[in-house]
Amino acid sequence: MISAVVLASHQVQPARDEMAALLLTGQRKLHWRNEPARRRQSLARRTAAIKAEVVIATWCKMDNARQERARRKAQQTLLTALADRGVTQAVFESRGPERDKGDISGLAGMRRAGALPDSLRVSHVAGPAEHALWAADVAVGAFGAALDGTPTFWDELVTGTEVTILTCGQCMLPHDPAPMLPALHLGAPAESS
Repeated sequence: MISAVVLASHQVQPARDEMAALLLTGQRKLHWRNEPARRRQSLARRTAAIKAEVVIATWCKMDNARQERARRKAQQTLLTALADRGVTQAVFESRGPERDKGDISGLAGMRRAGALPDSLRVSHVAGPAEHALWAADVAVGAFGAALDGTPTFWDELVTGTEVTILTCGQCMLPHDPAPMLPALHLGAPAESS
């Protein structure tokens, strides 16, 4: 799973400020996996306060030996969706020079294939240096928890937030916790009577 929090340029600094305010003494960055369950509810609520669109891409049924390939495939799905929304800049958290190089190679292939427009710039930034990245981490963490049967964090995050869960490129199904949540949270049109 990989996620993006889509922000207009005027939303970036407020998002950074909101996420930075969540750091505890001694923390360099937020990482969902390292946060205790009792704090995750607050993280989801405060991330929802940003009022950004959340976009999530999945790529399932890959064994652990092929995680990088699955990540690259999900990243490609995500970037295509972002380009379709007119996004001009995507910032990913750096995972180190070698892994970033793999991402860049995949992006170059997408550009050669015409799947990614030149207008979408992609960069990598160290996690502690870009606080807005933490919102995407909280979003994907809450999403994963919902898929694992704990929807409370996800429910908190999507309240008032536009969410798009992209169809999995591997199985062609949307992996979403929709059965656990009201349809309107996922941006479904309201039914009229």
